[in-house]
Amino acid sequence: MARYTVSWHKLSREKLPMTTLLLVLISAVIVVIFRENQSADNSTEVKVFSKLKEINPGQNFRLITQDKKTPTTEQPQISFCLRVPIILYHHIQPMKAAQEKNETTLTVDVKNFESQVAYLVSSGYKTIPVEQLAQALIKRQKLPSKTAIITIDDGYRDIYTYAYPIAKKYNVILNLMIPTGLIGREGFLSWHQLQEMVNSGLVFAYNHTWSHASLGSLSRKRAEAEILLAKQQLTSKLGRDVNIFAYPYGSKSDVVLDILQSNGFIAGLTTSHGFNQCDTAIYTLHRNHIGNAPLSSYGL
Repeated sequence: MARYTVSWHKLSREKLPMTTLLLVLISAVIVVIFRENQSADNSTEVKVFSKLKEINPGQNFRLITQDKKTPTTEQPQISFCLRVPIILYHHIQPMKAAQEKNETTLTVDVKNFESQVAYLVSSGYKTIPVEQLAQALIKRQKLPSKTAIITIDDGYRDIYTYAYPIAKKYNVILNLMIPTGLIGREGFLSWHQLQEMVNSGLVFAYNHTWSHASLGSLSRKRAEAEILLAKQQLTSKLGRDVNIFAYPYGSKSDVVLDILQSNGFIAGLTTSHGFNQCDTAIYTLHRNHIGNAPLSSYGL
């Protein structure tokens, strides 16, 4: 900080008129500022803190310069978003069978499911794998304006019995979220059935943990085991890398997100509603649970 002192003593002895005296004083200030600006860095700001009218004869005043601080505002990241509805199913079966097994809450009747798929096709929607959406977000590439994703969770056997034939009939893509430890058990798909569907090119299988565990409440070690064992089994059985994850019950944590990011996963699916999918939230993509009502009632 530079300081300059201009004295009134010499000026006051000249007995100059007040107007002339003020003009001389202002000229002196201008000269000082000009010289200071010539030698100082461009980032130096000159500030005069005293007011001329407050200066009395014989009183000194100081001209003070201060360094200007260059603001360093960090630009917020701008999201790249696509409007892609991801619809979520669990059971596709006749409602009568669902009633007998007490599964009505998570069941869409076969006839209603076919009507919903037919609606997507007739409305011009293109169905895609989840991975295609993830890659579009990562690369910030647009998708067709009417793009939708069909997901079916938990690997129930009725997928093979009812949903898969409808997918073949209408040539739509199904994305299955598979808890690998349940495959082969009663009421669930077999590995052979899953392999057959995947090999058709219409079905994609993704990681839904090993035991359908609620990951948010688990230790890192246990959560990592659930995720990586399922990843290993899917890769081994299907002969392809699996890099998409769906959170059972929508349960997640920062630890779980770190595990996914550290092990080659490129996207995660939640159970939170919404149609806009953004690259800045690629590990928390929205899904919309579908019931037996027409798809138009869900905003599609």
